[in-house]
Amino acid sequence: MSTLIYLADLRHNYYGVLSNDCMPLGVGYLKAVLDRDLPDVRSRLFAYPDKLWEAIEAEPPDVLMLTNYMWNEWLSFHFADLMKRVRPETLVVMGGPNIALEEDRQVEYLRAHPEVDVYALGEGDFLCRDIVAEFVDAGRSVDALSERDLPSCVQRRPDGEVVVTGIPPRHKQIEEIPSPWLTGVLDEFFDGRLAPLLETNRGCPFTCTFCVQGTRWYAKVHNFTQERIYQEIEYIGQRIKDRCPSMGFLRIADSNYGMYERDIAISERIGEAQAKYGWPTYIDATTGKNRPERVIKSLEKANGALVLYQAVQSLDERTLKNIKRSNIKLEAYEELLIHMRGRGLRSLSDLILGLPGETLETHLAGVAKMIDAGINELHLFQAMLLKGSPLETAESRDTYKFDSRFRVLPKNFGIYAGEKVFDVDEIVVATDTMSFDDYLQARKYALASSIFWNNSWFEDAVTLAQSFGVARSTWLTRIAEILSSPDGPMAQLVAGFERETRDELFATRDALVEFYSRPENFARLERGEIGDNLMYKYRAMAAFFTWPETCRVAMDATRALLEEHGAGDSMEDFDRFWQDFHVYVEQKHTHGDSAEALTAPTSAMMHYDVVAWMEAGMPHDVSAFRLDDARAFVFELPADSVRELRDLCEVYSTSLKGLTKGITRMKSEAQVRSCRPLDAPPRAERRISA
Repeated sequence: MSTLIYLADLRHNYYGVLSNDCMPLGVGYLKAVLDRDLPDVRSRLFAYPDKLWEAIEAEPPDVLMLTNYMWNEWLSFHFADLMKRVRPETLVVMGGPNIALEEDRQVEYLRAHPEVDVYALGEGDFLCRDIVAEFVDAGRSVDALSERDLPSCVQRRPDGEVVVTGIPPRHKQIEEIPSPWLTGVLDEFFDGRLAPLLETNRGCPFTCTFCVQGTRWYAKVHNFTQERIYQEIEYIGQRIKDRCPSMGFLRIADSNYGMYERDIAISERIGEAQAKYGWPTYIDATTGKNRPERVIKSLEKANGALVLYQAVQSLDERTLKNIKRSNIKLEAYEELLIHMRGRGLRSLSDLILGLPGETLETHLAGVAKMIDAGINELHLFQAMLLKGSPLETAESRDTYKFDSRFRVLPKNFGIYAGEKVFDVDEIVVATDTMSFDDYLQARKYALASSIFWNNSWFEDAVTLAQSFGVARSTWLTRIAEILSSPDGPMAQLVAGFERETRDELFATRDALVEFYSRPENFARLERGEIGDNLMYKYRAMAAFFTWPETCRVAMDATRALLEEHGAGDSMEDFDRFWQDFHVYVEQKHTHGDSAEALTAPTSAMMHYDVVAWMEAGMPHDVSAFRLDDARAFVFELPADSVRELRDLCEVYSTSLKGLTKGITRMKSEAQVRSCRPLDAPPRAERRISA
């Protein structure tokens, strides 16, 4: 009887929205190698826990291989335990980057989990095959296998001793790995829920200590051939069109996409797929921090579906030295952003709160510098202590006096085979240079950035303020101050955010599990009331459900700044004009709790032709744009935005918990309506911005 292998890259799907919505490319590689090199072995892939459990009960495998990432660690442990209960003689292998770098901690990790027989270290494409071959040769006996020396593994000996074998150099000829796309291995996952994941190379030349790929082992970059990638893009595009045309998302797995000359040609092929298949409409990729001219060309070829993502993490020199990172000079970055805006391309970056050496002051100074440099989106993350990264080691924890807390990962929980499972992350909330109070203050500033800066919903208001000498960072700071007011229009929303920011933190994982396991708390978790990604949750609330109040905060802050800089005196009929400008900004953004509400046009009476004024460059003398009589203007979405929003609602729903995920899977301009006089013909499908 042939050996049966189950390869599982599990993601929580209990919540109704997938925690990880990408296809299981990693285990797809493993199966492609097994199918070619061990044809007598049967293997199956699994992404959904319920399907794996059904298969285990119906036909227990000889080998269960489970991935281990931050988002599925305890889900994989749970299924390893279930497997041993059903069939103790099954070999359970776990592998993935989510394991400590220190050998003694790797040993303790396996000791703490007797349900796992072997932990595979490093890249598993061929190691998986070798472990299976050894197991078959050992008569499919776990005990007999434990007497053998497996390469690049943490394994348990017959007497219970745990040993570690060294990791060999990475396999350079990755082209020897068959394509999981072209072999059809991943065909079953074109189900409308999972998005394609494309990998064009492996490795990263940088050594950032907060990243799992920050060790020298990953330093060399190895490429798949361009012809193979072209074929994969074509293959994926065809199947998206035929099987799940509502799926507009593509994730590129590369660490530095766009940094290499060949990436321009790859982006061109993606652009051709857009024309042929209507996919992808949105691309999530981390673009390289070097060779910006290549990155820009890659972005242009992707027709707006891809944004410049050049993470800087910190602008503090001491912190950058501590994390072994160097950034491009801020002046060069500003020039790059000017060039990007001139070509109509968007830019995105991030800063990380809690890195060693960072203070509240240096963190907020970095935010101000990035905002004033002209970045379109700035994500403010917390430092995660990722197993496998140099920052997570015991030495780093002690050196920088990290005070960490545990949170349930958004949507990473569920009940599987009748038992509750929670996956968590560990974040830094205080260091030797940052207090916990500083952490809380920075998080409130991050909320202001997430809602009011990212997505450029208030770019028109900011541009007007700039014309009166108001710095962009000053505008955002004023927003943050208003949000801190206990009686502001968004006071209830902000109070909820502050409460959840404190309540989501636990001193230990055990304390977290105990809290969320209580029936009343688990029910709240199920409803999305607690435990979700707070930045995305509150941005979705502001964007879809409380937009008028959100707009009021931004416009009141803008007006106050303008009046402080003399706009009330220099702009004739300022009060009447401001009322129309406020109406324009509010109506230009679509919101609602259904696909119909989101895509429906709206209209408003205005005394000024705000669109004509903006097209003229926002002159301070607005008299030429006053209408003789109030006139009706219609605000409507272009056809491509209607399609994108309808598809988004179909995939993620219009519930808050669905849109908390969906808002990260849409282009920033998808909610932006165009404006025209009601009695004028529709404009060409473009939007007006200064």
